[in-house]
Amino acid sequence: MNKYIVLFFICSFFLISCKNDKNSTTDNNENKIKVDSINSIEEITKKIRENPLNADLFLLRSELYLTDLNIEEALNDAEIALRIDSLRPDIYLKIADYNLLLGKSEEAKDILIKSVRFFPDNIEIRLKLAYIYFYVQMYIDAMKELNYIEARNIQNSESFYLKALIFDEMEMYNDAITALKTAVEYDNSNWKAYNLIGLIYGSLDNKLAVEYFRTAVKLFPNNLEIRYNAGVVFQKFELYDEAIAEYEYVITADPKTTEAYYNLGIIYVDNKNFMSALENFTKAIEADSLSYRSYYNRGYTYEQLKNYKLAENDYRQSLKIMPNYELAIEGLNEVIEKKQ
Repeated sequence: MNKYIVLFFICSFFLISCKNDKNSTTDNNENKIKVDSINSIEEITKKIRENPLNADLFLLRSELYLTDLNIEEALNDAEIALRIDSLRPDIYLKIADYNLLLGKSEEAKDILIKSVRFFPDNIEIRLKLAYIYFYVQMYIDAMKELNYIEARNIQNSESFYLKALIFDEMEMYNDAITALKTAVEYDNSNWKAYNLIGLIYGSLDNKLAVEYFRTAVKLFPNNLEIRYNAGVVFQKFELYDEAIAEYEYVITADPKTTEAYYNLGIIYVDNKNFMSALENFTKAIEADSLSYRSYYNRGYTYEQLKNYKLAENDYRQSLKIMPNYELAIEGLNEVIEKKQ
């Protein structure tokens, strides 16, 4: 599993929880202030000057800073809120969120470990800590947190999804699939679980991948990641019409999706529809001018059409981007020989 994809999931998961906590208040604060009507940093700063010991105000300002992508200031305000009230798990969670968004996984991990000591039964804290352990490849520690959740018979789909990610990294694919099926059983809206089941089956050349992605497309018809990966799996099993339909859906929704154009080009080459292949490789290049594979494959397509001059140009362009790309080197040598 690509760690950058995992980090995206973690950050997305954390940001959602940040917004869900927006209007939390401190029970022991005698001077509670209605904060949901405050819409600007200037307004909230004025309120803070008037009420410097109100943790909620600092938390609200931190969220406004986050909206402006000023994560350092968001973190600073969350840390001030924690000094004001150290008995609120939501503040520890936010500090971990902001540290992770800043790429400070160790700091995020440390604050969550500290918070577990205060709130040992807080499942959200343990789940987030498990995600961070996974991201820094501390799989045994991640599993300990997940087993804690599972031992309490808490039907948490996200915890089983994370367990599957760990099994996937350890190449324990059967265990990963079992965990994913449990995740889906607990929450049939967990699209990431459906997605990963299909990808694992696909990597194992198991045609069950096709059925899972057909189901996932029906359940999550607007999810572009599902639709793209469905196309990849359908293409792998030579279900070209279905694959083309998925890629075209993705392209319609996001015309800058280089890989969808590229994969369409490959399908058309495999089926000797070279003009359609050229069209899609060209669109892939327009979407990403550094796509050396698209240049190579367009060159290969030109070569099949006996347009050796354009094939040579594309092979050379592919090598400019990726100098040691062996396929482009071989292709270039071949067309040079054919031109003689």
